[in-house]
Amino acid sequence: LALHEKVQTEADVLNMSTKEEVKNVFVAVHVGAGNHSKWNESSYKDICKKACKQALLLLKARCSALEAVTAAVAALEDDELTNCGKGSNMTVTGTVECDASVMDGETLHFGAVGALSGVANPVVIASRLVEEQKLGPLPYGRVRPSVLVGKGAQQFCVDRGIGITDNLVSVAALKTFRHYSRKCLKSETTNCTHKLKKRKLEIEESTSSLSSVNQSPSADIPRADAVHDTVGAVCVDHFGNVAAAASSGGIWLKHAGRLGASAVYGAGCWAQNQTSDIKTGVAAVTSGCGEQLMKTLLAKTSCDSVRSSDNLTHSLANSFKDSFLESEFLKPCNEKFAGILLLRTVQNENREVEVAWIHSTASMCLGYMSGHSKAPTATVSRLEIDSLPGQAYIMSSHFVLL
Repeated sequence: LALHEKVQTEADVLNMSTKEEVKNVFVAVHVGAGNHSKWNESSYKDICKKACKQALLLLKARCSALEAVTAAVAALEDDELTNCGKGSNMTVTGTVECDASVMDGETLHFGAVGALSGVANPVVIASRLVEEQKLGPLPYGRVRPSVLVGKGAQQFCVDRGIGITDNLVSVAALKTFRHYSRKCLKSETTNCTHKLKKRKLEIEESTSSLSSVNQSPSADIPRADAVHDTVGAVCVDHFGNVAAAASSGGIWLKHAGRLGASAVYGAGCWAQNQTSDIKTGVAAVTSGCGEQLMKTLLAKTSCDSVRSSDNLTHSLANSFKDSFLESEFLKPCNEKFAGILLLRTVQNENREVEVAWIHSTASMCLGYMSGHSKAPTATVSRLEIDSLPGQAYIMSSHFVLL
């Protein structure tokens, strides 16, 4: 009811009927930067298209940008092929711990959860944190949290009636966990050996329903894709507000409790509406090596570079090169892996939207859709054959008048 009343009020201000079809909206999503196998390429594209459609349904119903990006990323989390939600990469101790964040460009509120176990859609919890921040301070001047991690984040869910589950391990993730666990066990120099031995036994005892995995000849073969740890979405809604959301299962065999870029302010996602001084709204999500994304605050840095620029692609490319590939904070790294999906909107007589993507990984899969589109577009961007991942980069963009 509250949402309906808000829509009616803003629609009246804009002199629009609530029955008029909404077309001045846009969403873009990605399912990670890394090395997407050509075998799974069509499946990745289908996932992107599905997420775009889910978000556009909400945007056409005049829902907020925050609601739309949350729904898009939740759709990505629901698919086991992505590294978020169910099917996420497993920790060195055989558990699933997820990171997620959202940023609302209208209020500039940020919400994130980190190292969260037992929740199939962590992005929903991050979004809930933002919504509760909008309610103002707690009694006696207490500040509402913007970031929750571990057991505290899980308790936040329990207190609000959000179900906790142990069923987040997929067959494919378990296969890959066992594959790399065995490799780690064979290495006497691996400092996590004793933990893996213990956890390996626990996993095998607790997954009798997946006994066919052990009997399969492919049980020792990891997933063909080497995709880094974040998916994300950016969008602009009917009222010109932008938002961004990211979600991740983290890297393979990560240390329990490891916090990734998806839960870090300025690293995994960023969104800012246009203002009276700056006539562009921007939103970005990143993917790649989490530690490198965090050290460079890549999402915020990218948005800052294009917000006041006349040439989005030129500014984004320069920023990616100067602030990431040649960053002083990454000097010890010979290879720097990242991907950025960025949206910029300008409101003139019509709304202009430009979406751009850039990556130094072998590939990046993304999709986008506007209110004018009959169907979403999805693509897998790949480096040139003679380019070196981690050193070279490729960029492309798409412009639409809404």
